[in-house]
Amino acid sequence: MNILKRKRTSKCTSGALVHEYTLSEPVDMSFIGLLGSFGSVEKKVMGDLVMFTFQKDEWFTLKGMSDDPIFYTTCQKSDSKAAEEFIDNLLTTYNNQQQEDGSGV
Repeated sequence: MNILKRKRTSKCTSGALVHEYTLSEPVDMSFIGLLGSFGSVEKKVMGDLVMFTFQKDEWFTLKGMSDDPIFYTTCQKSDSKAAEEFIDNLLTTYNNQQQEDGSGV
């Protein structure tokens, strides 16, 4: 799983930036489960799909849906670099776990 596209979609009234990430593969339950290792995850089951909101401390939020290759992040502009590094580390960890599990990438 890799990032195909990252774009800033909006700026909140609080000054936080919203970025849209498009991945090479849809988000799966393994990815959502991995998020729980790094912060809190709220899930809402909607039939076969799961909407999720991940929060890391107070500075970073990631929202998306299972089986969708797009997710959104929110953070303050001053935390943008840390947010990008977190996403990169998250995807590296996910890809390593998929290889170890024999699922491929």
